[in-house]
Amino acid sequence: MEEKRENERKAITVTTIVRKMKPAGGQAIMEFCSRDLSRGGLFISTENLELFDLGEEIDILVDHNGEKYYEGTAEVVRSARVFGEEGEIVDCGYGLMFLNPGEDFKAMLLAQLAADKT
Repeated sequence: MEEKRENERKAITVTTIVRKMKPAGGQAIMEFCSRDLSRGGLFISTENLELFDLGEEIDILVDHNGEKYYEGTAEVVRSARVFGEEGEIVDCGYGLMFLNPGEDFKAMLLAQLAADKT
């Protein structure tokens, strides 16, 4: 499969909170851990692939070292469930692409990527 990613990704775990508007009104607030992070987006892990639709825009809060959450918007660009050789699920979740991140958000991403933590 051809790689479409513009930015190099790193295996970094960060807490990501997603706020999603409910059809009947109100918000659902969900917390995920990322599998990887890049300047362009991140992959959040979940076994439930019915949470979001491809192309859906969601509000996110990305944790920076447990000190501060940075707010942004992302588009759901991928959903994936990967199986191992014996049929077990080895990876499952959503790829999110950041939409117009602000300067503070970009600076946080660069700091996270430079820290090289997992």
